[in-house]
Amino acid sequence: MKKLSLAMIVKNEARCLARCLASAQKIADEIVIVDSGSTDRTVEIANEHGAKLFHFDWCDDFSAARSFALDQTTGDWILVLDADETVSEALAEEIKDFIQGAPRVGRLKIVSDFRRHGQTLRSQSFVSRLFPRGARFEGKIHEQIISPLPRVNLRGELWHDGYLETHKTDRNVKLLRAALEHEPDNAYLLHQLALEYTSLDQPENAFPCLQRAFARIQPADPFAPNVVVDLIYAAMALKQFGTGLEAIRQSETQLADFPDFHLARGLFYMNLIRSDTAKHIASVPQVEQSFQRCLALGETDRYKSVHGAGTFLANYNLGLFYHVFGNDSGAQSCFESAARAGYEPAALILKKLKP
Repeated sequence: MKKLSLAMIVKNEARCLARCLASAQKIADEIVIVDSGSTDRTVEIANEHGAKLFHFDWCDDFSAARSFALDQTTGDWILVLDADETVSEALAEEIKDFIQGAPRVGRLKIVSDFRRHGQTLRSQSFVSRLFPRGARFEGKIHEQIISPLPRVNLRGELWHDGYLETHKTDRNVKLLRAALEHEPDNAYLLHQLALEYTSLDQPENAFPCLQRAFARIQPADPFAPNVVVDLIYAAMALKQFGTGLEAIRQSETQLADFPDFHLARGLFYMNLIRSDTAKHIASVPQVEQSFQRCLALGETDRYKSVHGAGTFLANYNLGLFYHVFGNDSGAQSCFESAARAGYEPAALILKKLKP
């Protein structure tokens, strides 16, 4: 039987560390935790869960810390987690089987809660976190695993709630800005910096980063579709409609199968029409077409995607569109579909619409 080591780097993670370790203990043969100077109960919690504890002098380099943690492990396979993540039962069982197979890199499905425009939404993406001994990390922040092995998506969920906490954002902004001083044209770093500003509800700071990233992305970049979507939302928030329209125009063919793109496109055209109805009335069909395209595509595993983009969020916004333009039966049907999926804003609107 192959041995699995859990490798983590932590600092002041008392809020969530016990939850993370409890979810991983059932599959990890050893737990290696590298602490970089916690002042809360993090170290105590790690000891309570039988971890092998090491100290690392923080040097503003996540790859250095990750690689140090890897060096302390003894397992045949390594599982890398952050403290604000929780392994689901389904994923735990899948990992047990996965590490008995051929050498590969497992891409875990990370399901993240985040806030946008006052709502808590959920996204999913696949990240390489499970691999045989020998792989290393690269990148001072938002580090990536380097390995020639094939990558395989696992279906079980890894739950993440760290985007709801913004206490690390100042640190991340500092590290990303420093990295960009050395690589000013790195589209990935620009996008990550934009995401940090977005989490702080600062579209005015995110927007120029996204513009620069959009100008530099390549079609094969796995994060490129999300740069486009995030740029559309930032342009919408700042009423930079010309930039948004150009991003949509350039990306429509490439992102034809991405429901999040069509959701953002529909919302963008709704806001464009609201900004000057008389001037942009010809764009009305674009709204309906966008949301209907979302529903035709459904949910996707191909991209980093917001949960509901191809189902209840599209139905809800299409319902709003129909309601504004007097299609009461269409609005009712869309709201009912969204409500059946558990989307509370749709249920509230249905209550208000009852005679």
